[in-house]
This record gives sequence, C-alpha cells and structure tokens, in this order.
Amino acid sequence: MKLPGKIIDANIILRFFLEDDEEQFRKAKAFVQRLELDKEEALITEIVFAEVVWVLNKVYHIPRQEITEKFSKIINYKGVKTILNKEIFSESLRLYARHSLDIQDIFLAVLSKTKDCSILTFDKNDFKKLGCNYGEP
Repeated sequence: MKLPGKIIDANIILRFFLEDDEEQFRKAKAFVQRLELDKEEALITEIVFAEVVWVLNKVYHIPRQEITEKFSKIINYKGVKTILNKEIFSESLRLYARHSLDIQDIFLAVLSKTKDCSILTFDKNDFKKLGCNYGEP
C-alpha cells in the first residue's frame, strides 16, 4: 500500500472531538469532512490512535462508549488510511468500550489474534481477559 502524503497528529482529532478551540475546531472539522467524503487522504498511525483514546478518557474523562462511537466513524472514513487493517482499530475500539483495560493492551491483543502471534509480557492478567496468546520472554 502506498501511504498518503499526510499523517494526522493527535491534536487534529482531539480538537475535532473536543471543540475547545473555535478556530482549530473549524479547521479540523473541514479536514475531517474532506476525509469522510474521500476528497483527501491522510494516515492515522497506531500511536496517534492510542494517544487520542488515552487523552479523551484519562484527561477529558469522556466515557469509553462515546469515544468508541465517535472515533469508529472517523477510522472508517474513506479518506482515512491505516498501515494495518482498519478492522484492527475498529475491533480495538469495540473491546475498549466493554473493558476497563488500556487501549494499548487491547490493540496488542487484537493484533496478536489477527496475525496469529503471541504477546511477550509480564502483565498476564489483561491479556488473559482478552483471550489472546501471551507469555514471558
């Protein structure tokens, strides 16, 4: 897959969700609408995905279900590109809404199931809850 010429930083998505800076929200909204209509393409990386979810929940105390609903829509816009299959992001958000686990661990669990591999960790409890293969190094 050829990557688009633009990579989205977390603050673009955060300004769009939070509407806490009028000028930045207006610019972010226009950009997100172009992504939705496939008039523009941009990449969301795994690190930005995790950062947005973490900041919305831990800093702004937005409920997990609301984060899942809003972010799932954006992830699935035609103009939004990801290096990994978008379903990994979508499934991670679905699980995030149902569990009180960190998005990073959920993402690793979904990725390990999708790619049929194991997670090396010392924190077995979270991965056990998520039903993926894991073990110590």
